[in-house]
Amino acid sequence: MLNLRNTVDGEVTRALKDFLAADEAALAASTLSKPGFLDCNLALPMKLARIRHKAPMVLANELASALAGLPSVARVEAASPGYVNLQLSDEFIARALTDVLAGEPERLLFKNGNGERVQVEFVSANPTGPLHVGNGRGAALGSVLANLLETQGYSVGREYYVNDYGSKMRLFAESIAHYLYPLLGFEYAMPDEGYRGAYIPDLARAIFDACGEELSVMAERERLEAVELKGKSLVLASIEVALGDIGVTFDTWFSERYLVENGWNDRVLEQFRARGVVYELDGAVWLRSTDFGDDKDRVLLRRDGEPTYTLTDAAYHFNKFQRGYRKSIDILGADHIGHIVPMQALMKSLGLPEGFLEVVIYQIVHFLRGGTRIMLSKQSGDIIELAELVREVGKDQARVFFLLSSADSELEFDLDVAKENSLSNPAYYLKYTHARLCSVERQAVGVGMQIPGSASAGDVALLSSADDRELIKCILRAQDEIDDAASARQPHRVLYLAGELAKATNVVYQKEKVISDDAALAGARLCLVRSARLLLGAYAALLGVSLPESM
Repeated sequence: MLNLRNTVDGEVTRALKDFLAADEAALAASTLSKPGFLDCNLALPMKLARIRHKAPMVLANELASALAGLPSVARVEAASPGYVNLQLSDEFIARALTDVLAGEPERLLFKNGNGERVQVEFVSANPTGPLHVGNGRGAALGSVLANLLETQGYSVGREYYVNDYGSKMRLFAESIAHYLYPLLGFEYAMPDEGYRGAYIPDLARAIFDACGEELSVMAERERLEAVELKGKSLVLASIEVALGDIGVTFDTWFSERYLVENGWNDRVLEQFRARGVVYELDGAVWLRSTDFGDDKDRVLLRRDGEPTYTLTDAAYHFNKFQRGYRKSIDILGADHIGHIVPMQALMKSLGLPEGFLEVVIYQIVHFLRGGTRIMLSKQSGDIIELAELVREVGKDQARVFFLLSSADSELEFDLDVAKENSLSNPAYYLKYTHARLCSVERQAVGVGMQIPGSASAGDVALLSSADDRELIKCILRAQDEIDDAASARQPHRVLYLAGELAKATNVVYQKEKVISDDAALAGARLCLVRSARLLLGAYAALLGVSLPESM
């Protein structure tokens, strides 16, 4: 799709090169803002005024003269208090609309591949129980961010890190054993810190039904290991189903146990030793992480030789780099915010490239029912599992509502609104808008009009109302906005863009007749609304939601 910055910005920069030759910093700041007054504007005169010691309006008039005659611009004007406003030419807009009309929604906002491999790791909840509703926000953010990165030409790997090694897994197995062993004729005490969720007895029964006879004749150690593996397998299967129900899939399910049992901890420890960044103290092995910006040194191996999470995290990310990824983006809950600085220190101490690891933290989700925040618990009967949420409100609604605000702010998820078939439900609003536009196209075909595959300058000239121009602006800025959302790692902006496009489209529909006796104007409007429908489909593809053709 046509990129406004790469075309018009390039023309502006070249036109101003001589004018700004003495001010390299100003030249770098000569890029356009998003469409505003007219179609787009420059705030450069106000920035340049301090350097040139001239009034912003004087500079705005000088810059307007320098920009006269740009190929993509029909009109340039200086405006108070110091803007340069540009109106794009009909030919340029027609070319942009034609790009949209000729594209497939699923690929409309995509650029050519750049070959760089990026990994997005998200959800990664422990395989010791079903996914909680809070995991849904990380699932939606991670999957949409991965889609966004693909629009930029990256080769993206989606990965779930399975934390299946260590004390938490032993406690998980022992908790199941407490309920399973009596079925086998044995006893096993519930550990003090065991898992006590209602799903644990259910797992015990499922394991007994599947392989109780085999377990009954095993030696104790072998039996507990088998319980752990079978319990993990059942939980992971339920997690995969729950994620599939919300439209999330992974390329790789990566096992922590694999790291440990295949020597990656040892390999990374040797890497640390070779770099001279470890020392021994009180029988433990420490990393000099304070040398790399951490607030304290970190233990890698405990006195008993057991690896810490720090060592395993280092091994995991070193493994990612060895697999060919040049960037790892980890999507983590707010409870991991204290891990960012230590993790960045780990990357530096390993000698991995600057910027290899990025961490996106998402804040807590508050659920509302009847306008009141609800406490989520099995005992109260309210939703606690992600699978239950999706069953109650639906996949598309769940994904949309988890994206209603930026990751760094807390989110309110209104369960009642999510289930409404009303325009106050943003998921429903997108579906309604798309169905309405499909209906317009069907009506057009019904009266003998042809569905346009391109737009002309003559079409654009007829689209002169303020509402037409607002919708055109939404379409023109789409690629730039998607590029910015990807660069800023802000997947929620895709939903915002889709909502703004739907709003502008509905205004045109309500105020301007699409199908009329004026054949030329009807054809032009059909170009515009079809472009909007295809672009809405492109946003929906990135969001992972479906849009119906009728409702």
